[in-house]
Amino acid sequence: MENEEIGKPAGESPKARRFRPLHAVLLVPLLAITILWGYRYGSVVVRKAQYAARTPTFSDSSERLSQTTVVPTLDTPCPAGRNVIWCSSFQLAWNEARDEAVGAPLEIPEAVEFAGRLNNARESSSDLAAGSVYAVAGRLRDGIVGRIGKEMGEQFPSHEPPDFEASVREPDGILSYAYLTARVPFKYPFRQVDEGITFTDSQGTQTQVTGFGLWRAYLRRYKDLREQVEVLYARLVEDRPSYEVAECAIDLCRHSDPYQVIIARVEPRGSLAEVLDHVRKQIADSRKQPTYESDSQFGVNDRLKIPDMFWRIDHRFRELIDKRVANSNPPMPIVEAFQTIEFRLDRCGAVLESESRLAILSAPRYFNLDRPFLVYVQKRGAEHPFFVMWVDNAELLVLK
Repeated sequence: MENEEIGKPAGESPKARRFRPLHAVLLVPLLAITILWGYRYGSVVVRKAQYAARTPTFSDSSERLSQTTVVPTLDTPCPAGRNVIWCSSFQLAWNEARDEAVGAPLEIPEAVEFAGRLNNARESSSDLAAGSVYAVAGRLRDGIVGRIGKEMGEQFPSHEPPDFEASVREPDGILSYAYLTARVPFKYPFRQVDEGITFTDSQGTQTQVTGFGLWRAYLRRYKDLREQVEVLYARLVEDRPSYEVAECAIDLCRHSDPYQVIIARVEPRGSLAEVLDHVRKQIADSRKQPTYESDSQFGVNDRLKIPDMFWRIDHRFRELIDKRVANSNPPMPIVEAFQTIEFRLDRCGAVLESESRLAILSAPRYFNLDRPFLVYVQKRGAEHPFFVMWVDNAELLVLK
């Protein structure tokens, strides 16, 4: 028998045919929403996944870096033409050894200036929020290693401190340890500079790098992002008709708390302390101006571009290694002065993690007879030996 309704699939019930228009009504807006979500938000989700999967561009010893220097204090002279990095974790470990373990400024006759800078530095654990930092020092005989493991496990359960047991075994030895971490998420992520940024270093060398920022800030969708940026100060290039900025300092997110990330375009100076003092003075002077409220706003036509960073550096302060601490009671050498710094800055915010350790204990002695030596044999307690040999060369040694 022929189907009475031409064009209708055989076997389709009347009830199913009644719901077909309803399916179409629901499907069209659902499809539109899916397309709109994918267009406006899908790329954001993809980018977040890409950022989470990123690995550091550098993760190794500082000795493999030819253009970067890690300094122990802010007032350490900066070498020209190099990146210069400082993080307070090593200072915090030094402070604990000085104040808690030794009870006095560490006296190191072979590194007087180096130790003096660390002894006189003013940075301390109070510069960080309580939940962001841990620092302690003590004698090995008093169980400092176990204490670090227990307290770090309670305060920072996701971070495992180094294995101290393998290298610090002498009871009279001193171990000092510090760990800090800070996350500064931006309330509104910046735009990614898809075409990259041409970074020109102090020698004029240009390198294409990735970056983030804000431009076309007049668009409504960037209103919140524009308003989170605070221009702390800006000085234009003199005697030029353009609006090129010669110096500036910018708080990338005025909403972040308790920490803030400030970037500054400024000329180098003799030390990081001198650069920092200059920037802070300019900010203080700018805030005194009656026009600061309007000047601090990121304008609708302003443009901002900042390079990405993601790296981890392991640094050993060799200036201190094997140097004797004269007042450590008993006097002992520093056998470890180590710092790890990991830093990330991108469109979503900044993340810093750093730990340092300072170990003061008797170093192992290496009795290697790998050069000319004397050997003799005698009766124990006798006045004279009955065999003596000076080994000058390998002629009579067993060859491998």
